[in-house]
Amino acid sequence: MNSFLIGVGIVSVLVIIAVVSVAIGFVVLRNKLNRFSRDLFGSGDFVDNIKKQKQLISETPKSIRSMTSIYQPLIKKDFPDFDYEHYRTKAQSVLRSYFNAIAGKSPSLLQEECSLTLINNVSGIIEDFNSRNATQYFDQAVMHDTQITRYIKDGKTVTIVFEISVGYLAYTKDGSGRIIFGSNTEKQQTIYEIGLVYIQDEEMLSNMGEAFGIHCPNCGAPITNLGSKFCEYCGSAVTEVNTRAWKFNSIREQSFQRKQY
Repeated sequence: MNSFLIGVGIVSVLVIIAVVSVAIGFVVLRNKLNRFSRDLFGSGDFVDNIKKQKQLISETPKSIRSMTSIYQPLIKKDFPDFDYEHYRTKAQSVLRSYFNAIAGKSPSLLQEECSLTLINNVSGIIEDFNSRNATQYFDQAVMHDTQITRYIKDGKTVTIVFEISVGYLAYTKDGSGRIIFGSNTEKQQTIYEIGLVYIQDEEMLSNMGEAFGIHCPNCGAPITNLGSKFCEYCGSAVTEVNTRAWKFNSIREQSFQRKQY
């Protein structure tokens, strides 16, 4: 019996020593973290500073490497009537309609300047969410900056790539309303690429007229010649065909994170 009690006593002492050691280790680690925090952030509460930094990151817009001043004169030389401010603003409007179309699960919410290619892409995203009985949300979206970052000419088409710095609450809910991805309280900062395409090859326009939605305003027949003044099907006057040849053809988010779409 005495041996048993002695054994129990030894075990109890060892447990106490272990607990005290862990407590001391925790205190030492906390003090080291707080000293590190003071050196790094200027104050001693490491956990609080990490939370503040995380919030700061969520509220700081992503920066864009602007090439507008370089590409704008080149675009103006090739397309003297190109209205940069109009299309810069329109790119923002198209991106908002993209968010609304996905959240509302209705491609018809896209701006009319969107090509059929982009409409089909959004339709595919919506079908994917429907197959998983889920809904994507974009709340409190703010467009911080919009710039031209690329100007691509391949002989048949011309593409102007806008980048838009965006902050929003992005999250996905399942059929029961439970958030399964993202956050409805913590903002995300990201960048979207918006492609604005002009078809300058008439043969390509004929082949892709449907995809780019260039039609007669009267009968709806496809316009197969950018220089057409009259519809070859109904004879109606066709004006500003070149303007309608500009279509927003792609939207892509720049992100290294896993996305739901």
